[in-house]
Amino acid sequence: MGFLTIAFPGLASERPSKPQVTINVYNDAGVSEQVLAQAEQEATRIFRQAGVDNVWVECHVSKPALNPDSECQPPGGAAHLALRIVHWSSNLRDTIFGTAFLSAGGEGTQSDVFYDSVEKLHKDWHASLSRVLGHVMAHEIGHLLLGTNAHSPMGIMRPNWQSQELRSIGLGTLLFTSEQARSMQAKLFSLRARK
Repeated sequence: MGFLTIAFPGLASERPSKPQVTINVYNDAGVSEQVLAQAEQEATRIFRQAGVDNVWVECHVSKPALNPDSECQPPGGAAHLALRIVHWSSNLRDTIFGTAFLSAGGEGTQSDVFYDSVEKLHKDWHASLSRVLGHVMAHEIGHLLLGTNAHSPMGIMRPNWQSQELRSIGLGTLLFTSEQARSMQAKLFSLRARK
């Protein structure tokens, strides 16, 4: 089981609030509203533990945003990302749960989650579908916020999840490391300071 990241060739001492990221969600796989809402709650909990707030925006491809003020505008910068839930990727193993699209410089705003792989893991390990999906969503968003080489030997950014990680998902303890949390916060605060 693993994840794939595709790469193409100083903070202020006082912060008024937590950094925030907005995530446009495209549910191309047709995940039920209940499962998706619970998965978003789980990912929100994981990010809050890392000191990052997030806003989920449900977007629909069939109804493109014609209004320039719409929340479903294409993402721009690390504070506004897109996460697409698709059934599967035809050229990847079913043990790959998602991918983040990063430039050669490690920047990116779009990621995919492969729902068929998430469902298979849920069935094979009798794990909560919404919890598994929420953790995979957080992992892929983590790639977008942490950049290239974001995988780590422990925590939610492990490249391969085994039985220990699945137990941690069930207990709600598969989280970002403190170093990853600081890195995501720094990136988001830096973006906010540039506005």
